[in-house]
Amino acid sequence: MAEQLDIKSRNASRLLAGQGSTAPFTEIPVISIAALFGDNLAAKQEVAESIRAACMQVGFFQVTDHQVDMTAQAEAFAAAKRFFAQPEAEKRKVSVQNSPLLRGYGGLLEENTDPDNDGDLHEHFDLALDLGPEDPDTLAGTYGCGPNQWPDLENFRDPVMAYHREMVALSAVLFRGFALSLELPETFFDPHITKPIAELRLAHYPPQTPQHDPEKIMGIGAHSDYDAFTVVATGNVPALEVQNAADDWIAVPPMPEAFVVNVGDLLQRWTNDLYRSTFHRVVNRTGLERYSLPFFASTNPLWELGVLENCQSPERPARYEPISAADYIGTLMRESYGM
Repeated sequence: MAEQLDIKSRNASRLLAGQGSTAPFTEIPVISIAALFGDNLAAKQEVAESIRAACMQVGFFQVTDHQVDMTAQAEAFAAAKRFFAQPEAEKRKVSVQNSPLLRGYGGLLEENTDPDNDGDLHEHFDLALDLGPEDPDTLAGTYGCGPNQWPDLENFRDPVMAYHREMVALSAVLFRGFALSLELPETFFDPHITKPIAELRLAHYPPQTPQHDPEKIMGIGAHSDYDAFTVVATGNVPALEVQNAADDWIAVPPMPEAFVVNVGDLLQRWTNDLYRSTFHRVVNRTGLERYSLPFFASTNPLWELGVLENCQSPERPARYEPISAADYIGTLMRESYGM
């Protein structure tokens, strides 16, 4: 049975399958993941239980004790600010429209995650694993595999890629936590994240102004993420909101030393809607500039995974067909840009 992956029908299915399935939450859990870096399996299982509860009840949590180099993060934020401070013409030289992988610069209102809105009030720069033209996956045209675009900007590429490496390492640890939370072997995902779609976004949100209809234009409209899970450095400006089962928008307070982690569509598919790819949005009402660094963690692009065996039964049959990350993410990313 063929699936429709257009954004509008996908959003409707998320509402039916994931939203409203539990009592409304009023805050986002905070989880220390220190044990995931050690050898104590019992301690790891305790963390995994906390992850499981957060994924079933909220779809979001914040992680502390993550071992990410915060100097690398600070340098990535600084590089983002330098990039977005450039004249528009300079940023346009690396437009996503030049890249079949949709990497590079996207301007204000160019992306639209919610088709009922008039565009997203942010600009961004996207990058991923930087593969050369002779890489076999680049040559094959596999979505998620290929070269990044780079601006002619001093002290940009190196700090951004250093932070990308930090995020790839953290996501590998989190994949193990998710595996344990699903009663799978800790290393279940390891063979399938050796060359993953690992997209990092540098995002800049100007303040909302009266000229922007707050019901039609916001930093990012209500949406769920396409990937397996997302790891976000939110900075210190509050703007992220998560929708609970009562359709209330719950603010996520910034914790500059922590990361926000949220379930993406692929993980919801794999778990047969047990884990929730929860709707969220960004509304910058502070009057301040806001910068964030979301990292979209997924598997190797061509690995196909359907509903996990232990997430289905005769009473709860599989709701989704197997699909690769390249097919799922690539289709929806192209549609979000109208391509």
